[in-house]
Amino acid sequence: MAWIEANSWVRAVLVALTLWAVGYTIYRLFNKGIAPNAKLQQFSRYGVASILSSVPIGVCNIDPIQLPVAVIGIVSLLWMVTYPLTFHLTNRKSSPDYDHQMDVAFGIYTFGYLTGLYILLPRLSVVWAIVVAVLVIVAMVQWIYYFTCSNCLDASGMKMLQETHYNEIIEFLKSYSPVAVVMIFILSVGGVGALVWVASSEIEMTVMFTWWGLLITAAVTLFILVYVFKKHHGVFMRTGICELYSQVKEYVENNNKYVSNMEQRIAKLAVRRRAEVETPHTILLVIGESASRDFMSAYHSDLVEDTTPWLRAMAADREHCVLFPNAYSCDIQTVPVLEKALTEYNQYDGGQFYTSCSIVDIAHKLGYRVHWYSNQGHLGAADTPITLVAETSEVAKWTKQELGKAQYDETLIDFLDEVDPTKNNLVVLHLKGSHFNYENRFKETTRQWGEPGSHEQIVNYKNTLYYTDQYLLKPAYEYAKKKLNLQAMVYFSDHADVPDRHRQPNFGNFRDTHIPLMIWMSDKYKAACPEVFRAIEKNRERYWTNDLAYELVCGVLDIESENYKEENSIASEKYKYDKGDLTAMSGRIKIADDPGERGW
Repeated sequence: MAWIEANSWVRAVLVALTLWAVGYTIYRLFNKGIAPNAKLQQFSRYGVASILSSVPIGVCNIDPIQLPVAVIGIVSLLWMVTYPLTFHLTNRKSSPDYDHQMDVAFGIYTFGYLTGLYILLPRLSVVWAIVVAVLVIVAMVQWIYYFTCSNCLDASGMKMLQETHYNEIIEFLKSYSPVAVVMIFILSVGGVGALVWVASSEIEMTVMFTWWGLLITAAVTLFILVYVFKKHHGVFMRTGICELYSQVKEYVENNNKYVSNMEQRIAKLAVRRRAEVETPHTILLVIGESASRDFMSAYHSDLVEDTTPWLRAMAADREHCVLFPNAYSCDIQTVPVLEKALTEYNQYDGGQFYTSCSIVDIAHKLGYRVHWYSNQGHLGAADTPITLVAETSEVAKWTKQELGKAQYDETLIDFLDEVDPTKNNLVVLHLKGSHFNYENRFKETTRQWGEPGSHEQIVNYKNTLYYTDQYLLKPAYEYAKKKLNLQAMVYFSDHADVPDRHRQPNFGNFRDTHIPLMIWMSDKYKAACPEVFRAIEKNRERYWTNDLAYELVCGVLDIESENYKEENSIASEKYKYDKGDLTAMSGRIKIADDPGERGW
């Protein structure tokens, strides 16, 4: 190596060539359908970045063959590879083109500014090592997410990470072997710690700094830092992970407009009821969680286990109850489903959540007192559209969530004592339902199948459906009918679940979308609104996605309004959708492609 040591600029050239070759190779390997002009642009961009990033090596005569420089190289390589490769592995079979340029550029520039900072700030090596740790952790999280979910971190995953309740995180970790979780934790912390320790050791320089060498290093490092991290158009802000973060941030900020726009939205809302139902009365809306009709005996008489005896008995009463066999969820995550299901916003008519009227707005205009009771966990007004809609109710309450402790849905029944039977009420119950981890969704004393303490996923999932049926749906219906003059009840789930597979943030197959939908109406309601029940009965076999739940509730309330499209309501004879018209996942998945497999 003597000939390299004799000439620091040879080192710099070799480093620059290595950075450029690695970066451009990664770009070409892990991007698809790249236009010729884009190839040329990145060829030159990475060349400039590589030259600038190798300057500190040359002017300060740094030997690149040493551990701290190797750590800098590893960190740089992680940022070049992580997002482009995980995206490529996820989308290579489905996307014709994608072009992630800035992750590679940021990785190359990372080598330059980390090297420069280390040379300029040797006494602050601990602080510098922390910067290295943060960069490594961000990349590591993406890889852990990929290996856990078999999918790159995308906008849906970013939303899920930000919106998931801490109890869900604990339950998710419990779904894996404790040994595996501990080993991953030890390896992750140990790996980051080892890199930090190595990085904080002193870089060796073969000769003393010259003042011009330090000056050039400082100028180049400062330029790279400003160029890479400038606020709006810097390289860092255009990397894949940062663009995801920005998308979700914009999503949250737009959601906050829901509250600020509320007065204006309500002022413009005009609603008229076509028929008067006996007063006072209650309409009950139950929103399930992760419930699949594929595992419900009410839908499938060939099931050995009677998982939904109450729902099955209700469906047999065709004079009052309709059970829809072709109901689908519009997404496979709670938030993107309910931001549409609760408002005018849907896949078919466009719009935005934060400008849309909700079922709560409609109910208020009709003089209903709205009670919202949830076992989902309160995330705060700035976190999810569900919370934003719920908190516009006169009464909005969440069950007490304790760290690591299961909270059962039957607790929601106690809230019904608060509902005033002398008023017209819309009562919404938002369940934890069959959300993973299944064994935490039902009391062991209510177990119907499997050995006590069993961890069998499918068996426990069936127990959750039985628990919801017998300990939430049945008592809620009976209480409201006996004490609150119940006139109509609607039950649907946000999305389904596949109990023999770990939870996924992205579409796997149609089993994720097979949800129940039930509508029950009293004799008094049918007498007051006969055309509504006739329409529901007529549409029994029609296909439906739950982003049209807002219109369903409007139909049950039997209203006329510019904010209600009857043709979108399965409770109207004007309902226009059929299987070929419906989609999921923001229009990317066609319901007509569902092979109809139950999968168990």
